[in-house]
Amino acid sequence: MNDALQELLDARALEQHLIAYFERIDANDPEGAARFLADDVEFEIMTGQRFTGRDRFARKVARVVDAYAATSHHVSNFKCAIDGDRATSSCYVYAFHRMAATGDTWHLWVRIEDRYARTAEGWTITEHVLRGVDSQPRREDIPPDWYAGHRGRLVREPVPRRPA
Repeated sequence: MNDALQELLDARALEQHLIAYFERIDANDPEGAARFLADDVEFEIMTGQRFTGRDRFARKVARVVDAYAATSHHVSNFKCAIDGDRATSSCYVYAFHRMAATGDTWHLWVRIEDRYARTAEGWTITEHVLRGVDSQPRREDIPPDWYAGHRGRLVREPVPRRPA
């Protein structure tokens, strides 16, 4: 029973870690958000390009969130796998954005895949990857192939429509 209880506590801690991270993103606090990541974090955000380092993450995220007058990130479908002091998680995030330059809205849906390590201070994200599901409207500055859609989505033959 102790192992099951520890796994439950760890799963809750990982989910809360990610929620607290997004609270800092919505507060336009890239340095605060970066504190949830390891010094040598590997990350991909909205471009498909991989980068390394907490400081680099904070600089890149600062440029991204400064383009928005407001954001609101909503985490759902969180699941994780814990193996001792290592863990992985995936979740979906709906993100509302109000563009600073125009006041227009941009809606983004992503899947986030993270890896974690347990430290003396608690869990830290060692790998942070955003994979696009869709957005409205699509943006020209984001490569179309970044929108991978839902992993494992089955491709089915279209169902013929019945005449009206």
